[in-house]
Amino acid sequence: MSTWIEKLESRSIQSSGGRGTGTRTFFASGYTDIKQVFNSFGKTIGGLEVPEKGSSHPDFQGLVARDFTIAPVDGHSDLWRVDWAYEMVTISYFSSPGTGVNVDTLPNEVGYVELSSEIRAEFALRYREDAATPRDGDPGEPDYGDPEDPDNDIGGRPIDMAGNPTSVIRRIQELTLTETVNAPAFGIYGSFRFVRNSKPFLGADVGRVLYRGASVRRTGLNVYVVSHSFVDDEFYHLEQQPLLDQDGRPALNDEKKASKVSWVQPFSAKADLYGISSQFAGL
Repeated sequence: MSTWIEKLESRSIQSSGGRGTGTRTFFASGYTDIKQVFNSFGKTIGGLEVPEKGSSHPDFQGLVARDFTIAPVDGHSDLWRVDWAYEMVTISYFSSPGTGVNVDTLPNEVGYVELSSEIRAEFALRYREDAATPRDGDPGEPDYGDPEDPDNDIGGRPIDMAGNPTSVIRRIQELTLTETVNAPAFGIYGSFRFVRNSKPFLGADVGRVLYRGASVRRTGLNVYVVSHSFVDDEFYHLEQQPLLDQDGRPALNDEKKASKVSWVQPFSAKADLYGISSQFAGL
């Protein structure tokens, strides 16, 4: 008959860098091999609920079982020691993970996706301020300026100095989605390079997010960490282009300002960026 006994004094919790962890130790008897011990995870044996990956700590619901060690006890043929390590996945030791946390996939495991972001600003050269931005960042509509139409203009307030553009603040957000996979999809990553979002992506409007590419790092046998880089730009990645005169300089009006300015979109291709990875669907 198989039995499980928990070594109650083994229950401990600790914190490092603000992150809580815990441990529990068990002794399992009546098993002739390690596979039988492993297969008993998640079952109730003799009134004891045997932990499994993702199950909550009995005293601290915010801690979930993550890693384990199974080892035979010296001098016994059917006695095993099982150590479980717990990790905090909520803001409190006592709060439940809830439905919003996928405790089946933990950091460094295949299927785990991590989001990081850097919110900052940079300078961009502009000839006009407060000019209307094309819908979805696609220039060419009559109200917003067309580089091929000399009578069209983006409007706004001129801020250049005799055809020399002025630096203005451009607010951007750099996003990194890091996923753990069995096999990188290099062809898919390449096909999405310098493509903007055709559908809302991570809360950003259509056309604001640009996929810059990915870096791939192998961390184990058939285990890879892929970091995808994105940029969310309040100006939809648009650039301003003045009408040039015969000498290649900005054509000026009577006020010594650029006479006509158009929007130019360097990244015209758009696609559904969730198509980069099936693991992005739950974000």
